Amino acid sequence: MRILKSYGTEGGVIVSTASIPEDFDITEPVFIDFDELPVPFFIEEFKAHGSKKAFLKLEDIDSLQDAEELVGKDIFFSLEEDDDFAGFTGLEVFDAITSKQVGIVREYVDIPSNPCLEVEIASSGETVLIPCHDELIDRVDEKKGRIFLRIPEGLL
Repeated sequence: MRILKSYGTEGGVIVSTASIPEDFDITEPVFIDFDELPVPFFIEEFKAHGSKKAFLKLEDIDSLQDAEELVGKDIFFSLEEDDDFAGFTGLEVFDAITSKQVGIVREYVDIPSNPCLEVEIASSGETVLIPCHDELIDRVDEKKGRIFLRIPEGLL
């Protein structure tokens, strides 16, 4: 769902309804990315506005200025779109080629078209984002809590 424009002076917006899931529950929070971080919002009001649009009022968005900041942003219904990769948090990361420990997965970062693992590097304590695609995952040893990745050259 995408926020198309502001509506009125009290924080309402018009959204496209093309990507609303069938099990959409207005009592659950929705998420909007600000600086690549998902921020939860609860829905105060949701009404159809034509066949492909709806009026939406979110809690704490109470002015035209607040609503204007949301125009063009996408609304997400869940934080975990890929449960397989989200489950990698806490695993030790090893280079699949050298078998050397790289670090520990601190977080799964769901960047559209480029999911990544935020990895704390063992030797320096710094964190880096490593792409997390099926073709880069050599194997996962859940028993030992390890993931072996084919890390692109120059990334570390």
